[in-house]
Amino acid sequence: MAKRRRFTALLITMTAMLSLAALAVPAQAALPASHSAAAPAPDPNLQTYSFTVPELLMDVTVLPDGSTRIVYDITFQNQGSPIDIVDIGTPNDEYDLSQMVASIDGHPLDDIRTSTYIDMGVEVHLDNYAIGPGKTGKLHMEFVSPKMVYADTTNEENASLQITPTWFDSSLIQGTGNIEIRVRLLPDIGPDEVLYQDEPFTDKYSDDRGNTVVVWRYENVRPTEAYRVGVSFPRRGITQVIEVTFWDILGRWLAGILPFLFVCIPILIPIVIVFLVVRGIIRAMKPNYLPPIAQVEGGGIKRGLTAPEAAALLEIPLTKVIPLVIFGMLEKGLIRQTDDDPLTVEVTEAFRVAERADLNDKGARQRYRRQMAQQAGSVIHAYEQPFLDLIEAHPDTPLEKMAVVKPTQELVDEVAKKMQGFDLSDTQDYYRRVIDRAMEQAAALGDIEEREAYLDKYLPWVMMRKDYRPVMTMGSYNYWPLWARQVRAGAAGAAVGGSMSKPTSRAGRASTSTFGDVSASFAGWTESTMGGMAAAILPTRLSKPVPVSHTSSSGGSSCACACAGCACACACAGGGR
Repeated sequence: MAKRRRFTALLITMTAMLSLAALAVPAQAALPASHSAAAPAPDPNLQTYSFTVPELLMDVTVLPDGSTRIVYDITFQNQGSPIDIVDIGTPNDEYDLSQMVASIDGHPLDDIRTSTYIDMGVEVHLDNYAIGPGKTGKLHMEFVSPKMVYADTTNEENASLQITPTWFDSSLIQGTGNIEIRVRLLPDIGPDEVLYQDEPFTDKYSDDRGNTVVVWRYENVRPTEAYRVGVSFPRRGITQVIEVTFWDILGRWLAGILPFLFVCIPILIPIVIVFLVVRGIIRAMKPNYLPPIAQVEGGGIKRGLTAPEAAALLEIPLTKVIPLVIFGMLEKGLIRQTDDDPLTVEVTEAFRVAERADLNDKGARQRYRRQMAQQAGSVIHAYEQPFLDLIEAHPDTPLEKMAVVKPTQELVDEVAKKMQGFDLSDTQDYYRRVIDRAMEQAAALGDIEEREAYLDKYLPWVMMRKDYRPVMTMGSYNYWPLWARQVRAGAAGAAVGGSMSKPTSRAGRASTSTFGDVSASFAGWTESTMGGMAAAILPTRLSKPVPVSHTSSSGGSSCACACAGCACACACAGGGR
């Protein structure tokens, strides 16, 4: 048989890389064993290959059994020897050759074999439809790759997929082109439930079948490197999700880092010592208010905490924790704002209990409020009840002048109790990732309506970041939460006290204010409010009770908080997405 020519553009390729999110950085992944192919020994016959890839489209559809249908449409402009065989990598070797479909410019190709040139992949023979010198051809290929959906370790209710389209040998590529990666999810998964990992989406939409599609586009790039993207989404509808244990992740991490450690241990040891000393000094200087919590190594992550509870667990300043509580109650309609400078609120009529003769004890009053909240389609958290009692007992009193120490102490103590039996360090790291993802996801939304809708749902998680203010502003637009946009909206747009942003024809778009530039936005007004509360409560005014003995329980709620974008926020019953 005559010596065949081989198109080696895809010899150095890694396709369809997928995994779950890593423990420390949710947006990254602990990948399965790599199957990247090393280039074979130099062949003089291959040196005349030269081509451009003006368009590369990879369309990935997630299937209910955890597999994916991968579709390639790759356009080649040939400037060298005829291209008669194309090697395409596959994620694993469990593919079915008989189910693979390929064509070139619409002409079916029947000769698809296991590749002899790459570790894991196939070779497509173009036969009579080889792309000649100076010609252009479009290769279309479809195949199903099983076992592609992994568990997301940052959110037990999510699955994770990471994927990398084929790239090419830089010695053969001429010019630049466009790369587009699409991932289609199951029909009942909404766009708001889908989160990116590392690389933000270029686009996100629902197709004509109701499937959410996320898109990444790279324009005018040389397709000579890996463009890895990742997406997290609810497991709902997926029957097979590959679970990866902590030991799997640790083993892969060690395999990758050991060669580095052998070289750098002499340098790393003093760096680690200095780091530990500095961290100890910083922790010793940091004021705290959380009671001592028995650390249960390996006890698992306590999921399901609300934003204020997570803030207390992370010992975020109480002058921020309290507004998170207040803003949450404003959003649910438990209280309403009567003035904003200083912030003054009152309990709405449906939740007032002080004058009710039939509610003669604390338990009855709390049960009544919970019932009223359920009727309104909302929920009252246990830590909100003391704040409601305090606000109802002191009408017309600004929050900064209320004795909020007691209800705040109850919130902190409740968080400490909830942490019994769980791993404190892992849980704190978990919520730091949740906060970071929420911020990243908000910042990635360039459309005003989309960002406003996202902040309406996940504002508390974004606010826990110190640098949250920039995401509240886009050009002349300043974000205000829904409850603030609704303040006296019917009264010709006038706000209570005359100091809220004046609504325009598009709610929440206004940026003017009557009480100074610092408060011309919700972020500025919030900081002024938090500053005013500094004298009302200080960490040193909270008691430090001795922790009760922890039990061996390792349970948790059904609520899962992690996302964001994988940037994300909270998916909790009664308060999340």
